[in-house]
Amino acid sequence: MEKKLLSDFCELYLYDSYSLLRVFENQHLDLKKNDWIRESYKEHFGNKPFVVIADRRYPHTIDLDIYKNGKMKNKIGLAIVSSLEEERERAIVEQKLFPYSFAFFDNMENARAWAEGFFFK
Repeated sequence: MEKKLLSDFCELYLYDSYSLLRVFENQHLDLKKNDWIRESYKEHFGNKPFVVIADRRYPHTIDLDIYKNGKMKNKIGLAIVSSLEEERERAIVEQKLFPYSFAFFDNMENARAWAEGFFFK
């Protein structure tokens, strides 16, 4: 089951055990925008564990305070997907701020398999 949500700054696809987040080009993901994303996660997943796949095909900026002030205990994994070297470098910084499983992929298929692997062992 897939549910698609659209905002003025991103597309959010919600599946049974993971989400796919695609922030639009040249957007800044701040705490207020992250609140909308978190509410969407709460509504869809409730207290069930889930994994986030961040599709970073478009350049955008992120307020790193999201990692401090936007935590969700049931978000158990984060996958960053990009072929851009600058995204890999940013992911190294973000990984230090995220307390759960974190991975970087250069394609969506591997990220989806990783996310599903949390639940189908």
